[in-house]
Amino acid sequence: MQFQKKCLVVALVCAFPIGSVFAQSAADLKNEIEALKAQLQLLQKKVEDMSQAADITPLSQQVNRIEQKMDLADNAAEASGFQGMKINGVIETALSYNNIDRSNTAIAGSGYSSTNDYAGYGMVQITKESQDGEGVDWTLRLLPGATSVVHEASISVPLTKTQRMIAGLLPDFQGYEYSFPHANSTLGNQMISHNALFDFAGASAYTGAGMSYTLNGGKGAFKWMVGNVDGSYDVTSNTYSPAYYDTTNSLYVTSADSALGLYSANSSLKTVALAYRADWYVTDASYIGLSGLHGSSNRNFTIMAIDGGITRGDWQYNGQVTAGQQARAAANGGDASWTGISAFTSYKIVPRLQLMGRADYIWNRANGGGTYVVNGGSNTSGLGPKGLNSAGEIDYDATTGYATTGANLTRLTFGTNYQINSNTQWKTEYRLDLSDGYNFLDYDGTTYRKDKTTVSTALMLSF
Repeated sequence: MQFQKKCLVVALVCAFPIGSVFAQSAADLKNEIEALKAQLQLLQKKVEDMSQAADITPLSQQVNRIEQKMDLADNAAEASGFQGMKINGVIETALSYNNIDRSNTAIAGSGYSSTNDYAGYGMVQITKESQDGEGVDWTLRLLPGATSVVHEASISVPLTKTQRMIAGLLPDFQGYEYSFPHANSTLGNQMISHNALFDFAGASAYTGAGMSYTLNGGKGAFKWMVGNVDGSYDVTSNTYSPAYYDTTNSLYVTSADSALGLYSANSSLKTVALAYRADWYVTDASYIGLSGLHGSSNRNFTIMAIDGGITRGDWQYNGQVTAGQQARAAANGGDASWTGISAFTSYKIVPRLQLMGRADYIWNRANGGGTYVVNGGSNTSGLGPKGLNSAGEIDYDATTGYATTGANLTRLTFGTNYQINSNTQWKTEYRLDLSDGYNFLDYDGTTYRKDKTTVSTALMLSF
């Protein structure tokens, strides 16, 4: 040990000749060693601080550059008017076969029609919030290829936290089923075709202004609109004729070739209607809704509906009851009245695969039959004046020749919905339409039957 200490002393003296001049004892030497250690630690700390500063400087510069780019992008978006804008949509291609047409029909992007047994949607929706932070929203929804290209063009302006002014063109908000084929809580229909009440017993769209309200902290909602409804249904000339039986020639005459010429319109003005809907959310997974539509002037009608839904685990249930009446809209020129019910259920056997079933029924016997969509004359949807046999003879009043009894329609639909990925669904569907009269015109153009069977499949992509 003494030898090692002597070697250390010699080494320190050689390394620090000036310090060794003053090192007169072991205690002095120890103090100098401690001082050197302290200086070494200080130098190490300075080196570490310099290394850290060298790493942080490029990172801070990158953060600054990213923030600058984001600010420039926001400024460019605001200057170009794209700030707060969102674009989404859906494309569906459907293949359908029915035993009436006896033909395979493939369609995509034409929009839905109640006369079709398939959808084939192409829809683009553009929504935008105001740039000034006021919270004004507008929606433009387009259906390329459809007869009516614009499905919605509306604005929503907040007045308070719970009140909004709404205006523009809005789709009908009666019932549990929505227009488009993706399973979405505000736009979607899980099956390919729609229920019978959606097709025949309600309106399509409103154009006007109104208000919407949020109630009880979001537990309830209420909205109303006043404006025109389904302007294409308004007639200003003598174009409507009742369905009747020509007793002289033993011939059933449809409204298309009848010369009786009774008005269905009450005036040449556009129909003005009050539409409203109230919803109460019982739980996060269940609701009940009440809606109404009351129109007058050109067409006078009243439609009321109650609908609701509940989701419990893998099960989903929806239901709807609708009742309506419309003046001068029945097959014999009298008032049409109808009542309908629809029930839907589904079960997910695995998270991606959903089994679905739906049952619909429309009663419309009064005055030869008629609903909001089907008024007057014969109709190959299963509604209209009740056909008594395959030749198309109807139940009619012997004095006037006018139809007296309407046909009732039952629709049963079964299907599957497979979620290929988060944006793509593959659907299959079997639908059976049953009329209590001979109201489906067969493919030969002369024979009537009571049933119609439709088989469809569709591939849907939403974005």
